[in-house]
Amino acid sequence: MKGKYPREYFHNPNIQKPIEEIWDDIDAYSGEFFEDETKYHEKIDLFIPLAPLEYGGKTTKGILFSQGLEYILKLYPQLKEIFFCGAYTMWSSYSWCDKADFYLTCYENKKREEYYKNKYPNKKDIIFIPLQDADYTNEYRVAPTFFPQKLIDVICVSTPYEVKNLPFLAKTIRKYYEKYNKILKTAFILGTKLVKKDENNNLDYSELPANHRKEMDEVIEILGDLKQHMGFFPFVENKDLTKYYTNSKCCVLTSLIEGKNRSLNEAMACNTPVITFKQHNQWARGDYPIFFGNSGELAPEFTPEALADTIHKVINNLDKYEPRKNYLTYNGRKNFINTLVKYIPYYKENIPDYQENRFHENLWVDLATQANYQLGYMEFLYEKNPAITHIRGISQIDSLIKFFYSRFHIK
Repeated sequence: MKGKYPREYFHNPNIQKPIEEIWDDIDAYSGEFFEDETKYHEKIDLFIPLAPLEYGGKTTKGILFSQGLEYILKLYPQLKEIFFCGAYTMWSSYSWCDKADFYLTCYENKKREEYYKNKYPNKKDIIFIPLQDADYTNEYRVAPTFFPQKLIDVICVSTPYEVKNLPFLAKTIRKYYEKYNKILKTAFILGTKLVKKDENNNLDYSELPANHRKEMDEVIEILGDLKQHMGFFPFVENKDLTKYYTNSKCCVLTSLIEGKNRSLNEAMACNTPVITFKQHNQWARGDYPIFFGNSGELAPEFTPEALADTIHKVINNLDKYEPRKNYLTYNGRKNFINTLVKYIPYYKENIPDYQENRFHENLWVDLATQANYQLGYMEFLYEKNPAITHIRGISQIDSLIKFFYSRFHIK
């Protein structure tokens, strides 16, 4: 992860700069992992939603994407012979990888794309696709669990980074209490094992970095006596998160700028309405929506009172929201792969009987995936064998790429 982190944007939705300068500020930081950042090498992800296929005398390329693609392509330059290779950054910037076939850009913003490609003409042929790894959520694994009652008013899944604005949520909880005379039962899922709780439910975050401790200090100070009604959970395993989402009336995100937020996707997949600000990622998004349909609400202003009012509206009108229905309509893995292949012309030209938005149902793809990997395509897409679809760490990536090289005769 490199560049200048644009802290001036964390708490200010009204940056007074030309939009082109704002785009430059966003792109001055990348959340990718690079060759010289050895401490991150075993955290590099490699996602493969489509493998190379060989069937009936026809061979087609696969698709992969990674936040460490520049380093991977340096190690394995022939990878592009059998894969379309995509890069993404865990931020709303565009990737810094010059050799990628496509970028996952979070949102479609034609004006920003045009400005960027005019500024970097060497990247004019890179395909921009409005997705990010957070959109690759498995909507059948991340799904509602059974709870007869929603006992949590608000869930917030967020590490205590400055960009996440957790003290802002604390101010909102206090404002809600003052205005509506009710304490919001809130679950703070902090996502770090550096925070600990003892048997008396006392929170110890002394092992956090100093800037993260500062955020937590502010949260605790703002909440005051209300903190005894809050649930602080240092770390929740992915397999258990769905229980918390399902048991919550809404999921709140208080950041103004970041990448594509994973908790919004997961909450909607669990049929929990989501709430954030209409200014969330406004500079990167343009007119592209944060979520589709009646999946939640956008607070109209970046103020604790506006957010408190929006929470009040949602938790008292839960029957008006259909987040999972919308999520299945627009998101999830089937929609993810259909979007990928729609933006890459190669597949329309090379897949027998290709139909837009029905790639996941294509018979040739299913037969070819079964013949090559002993899985139907839907089984492949939904990770029945995760060893060949999503791996982490450069040592594991090395083994998998050598597997594909051997299978498709790459020396």
